[in-house]
Order: sequence, then C-alpha cells, then structure tokens
Amino acid sequence: MLCSSYEKMPRFAHVDLLYTMADVVQWSAFRDSGRCVVCGAGSVRKDMMEVVKTSVYILLVVVVTLSLSDEVPDHHHNPQTIKSNAVTHVSFSDVAVHTSRHFSEDVRTSRQRRQAQPLTSQQIREIVDLHNTLRAREGANNMERMTWNNFLAWTAAAWAAGCNWKHGQPALGDDPPYTSIGQNLYATTSNVMNLTEAIEDGWYDEKQYYDYDTLECSHVCGHYTAVVWATSRHVGCGYHLCTPLAGAAGFTKALYLVCNYGPPGNYQGVKPYTKGPACSKCSSGAGWCKDSLCNSDCSASGDDCQCAVRCYNCAELNSHTCRCSCADGWHGADCSVSCNDTHKYCNVYPGWPPSTCDTDYVQTYCPAMCKQCTPDPNAVADQCPPVYGPAQAMFTKSQETMIFVMVIIAFIILSNAII
Repeated sequence: MLCSSYEKMPRFAHVDLLYTMADVVQWSAFRDSGRCVVCGAGSVRKDMMEVVKTSVYILLVVVVTLSLSDEVPDHHHNPQTIKSNAVTHVSFSDVAVHTSRHFSEDVRTSRQRRQAQPLTSQQIREIVDLHNTLRAREGANNMERMTWNNFLAWTAAAWAAGCNWKHGQPALGDDPPYTSIGQNLYATTSNVMNLTEAIEDGWYDEKQYYDYDTLECSHVCGHYTAVVWATSRHVGCGYHLCTPLAGAAGFTKALYLVCNYGPPGNYQGVKPYTKGPACSKCSSGAGWCKDSLCNSDCSASGDDCQCAVRCYNCAELNSHTCRCSCADGWHGADCSVSCNDTHKYCNVYPGWPPSTCDTDYVQTYCPAMCKQCTPDPNAVADQCPPVYGPAQAMFTKSQETMIFVMVIIAFIILSNAII
C-alpha cells in the first residue's frame, strides 16, 4: 500500500525526486476517491507531509547548490619564490612503496641503454585520456589539457630500457625541447602492464594524503601532484621488461613504466593548480576550453575550443581571441589581480632591475615594473559585473533555467500539500 511504502522511507534519505512526485499525485487521487482510509487518513496525511517536506528540502538544497556552484572563490595568493635549484633534470618526488610491489623513488643513474617496446596508439590514447580525465576532476581554473609528446615519450622509453630504479634522463643531444622534466616511475612484477592501474591507483591515488589548503602531505604525494600539475601540458611514456630491475630489491623480472611531463612541476611551496571556474585563468591568457581543461592549441572558436574566459573589474572581452583586456589597475588572465609589484627585489639594484623582465618569475612578481599592466592607485574591485565568454554565459544561463524549474516544482508540491 502507498502508506506502508512511505513508512519505510527514512526521513532525510536520498529520495528519487521523480518517484516521490509521482506518489504525491497518486496519493491525491486516492485521497479524492476516499480510498486512503484503509491506512488511516491521519496517518496518510502525516506520512505524506513528511515526504513533501523532504522533497521540498531536497529541492531547496538543489537550488542553493546550483546557485552557489558557479561562485567558486578566487585564490589570489602571491606567487611563491622558486629558487633556481628547485628545477632539476627531473622533478624528484617522494619515495612510494605500493602494496602489490609497485614502487616510485628518487635517485639518478647511468647505465647502458636498451631498446624499449614502443607503445601502441591505443595505449597512447589511454594514457592521455586518463590523465585528462583525472585532471578535470580537480575543479581547477588553470588546468592545461595534456597532449602526447614524442620527445618526452622517447626519453621515457630510453630511461625505462636502462632498467635502473632511479629518476633521470638519457643523453638529450643538442638543443632538446625540454632540459627539465617532471617524471613518475612505476614497476610491477605482473606479466601485463595495466596503464590505468599504474596512473590512477599507483600515482593519482596519493591525493588522499595531500592537503590542498596547507600543502601538507601525510604520506606520499609527489606522483599525484605531477599528474595534476596545472602547467604541465605534455606527457610521454614508455615501459620495458627488465630482468632484473636494478635498485629494486626482489624485482628479478619486472615491467618498468616511466612517464615524463613538460613543463615540469612539483615546485616546493607551490600549489599544483588554483581552484575556480574551469579555464578562467589559463596560463596562455586565453580561455579556450575543452572538457573543463585549458586548450592551448586553440586559436579560434570550434568544437574543441569553447571560450570560457571570465573578465572582472571592468575588463573588456575579445571574443575572437578569448582574452580579457584589463582596465588600469588590474592584470591576470581574468583581470582579478591588482597591478602591483609584490617582491622587495622589484626595481632595485642589486635585485631585479627592469633589464631582468625577460624572466617569467620577475614578470610574475613585478608586473608593474615589467609593464605587464598599468597601475592605478584608485582602482576598486568589483565596480562592474563580470563579462563571460560564450561557454561560461551558456553555462550560467542553463543554471538559471534549472533553478527556475526547481522553484516551480517546489511550488507545485507545496500547493498539493496544502490543499
């Protein structure tokens, strides 16, 4: 019977909204025909009011969630100092020993190279797609979409073929595209290399030990942060059957996976990404977006190039380039950062005089000195509403429509309950 089915329902359980609404209509029909006296009219009305209240409660939660989901707080932290010795030939990460004899560690080596087995096109797609899926989960506003890089893949395969359980690179030759890379290692005694298990369970799963707000790690986190480092946009991997894997005790026969990332990440004291609306702070300055990831390969709007930029503080949006033109007093991809030099070394000698503005870190700390923006001491934040790119505007409009529909549904449910 209808009454008994509601009696079994927890008061604040996760309720299927469509099922509940259908039962409300069914109860109204029973009530009008007088058939609900079988369960007792008072009991029915009490139980139904509980269900109605629960339904309205859920609807209100959905409405509030939808209205707030787009209001992700911006994190305008001053950039941290990156010392020159923080960038090495590889990004050294923490030691990791996984329960099914999967490992990661930091060291260097030199050994005669052997030829690694090339990856298939399907394996390459698996690696790239999985990285991008995991990166899109982070809720970042500056997360780059990863693509395959043959140079990184060659260096990874060559290093894996050396069969040394250490971080490092082979000889790079003249004028390599990357002299510094991020690197993750993985080894297994299994006869088959499960790439998804290695990347997601072996590396990304370290997220559980990482505290984004405090940058603290309770166990091992360096492989997770390498996978989701926002500005790393290229990946290349290779693996090799090693007999034995030198430096890994007991691994007399093992499959050895190496993935290299560029540009490198894992800088001490720096967050791997910043949280906020997807593609609103892409490092390129343009807000081209694909599947919630910054697509630096875009130059115009298209299926894989949705303009998701947001422009704050009276900035103007160029929809053709998907860039913000900041008003005086502001800078950054979304014009939300005050145009001020933030380091004591800016514009002093010895220190960082204007002649040093060709370096990225000086531009980051000294935007006014380096003429990255025009200072305005009278600039006041939020004097104008944000300007949205077409993709963000469409998302915002769909949110507004959903909220309107939810409010109407809540009104109908309440009306039926009162009658």
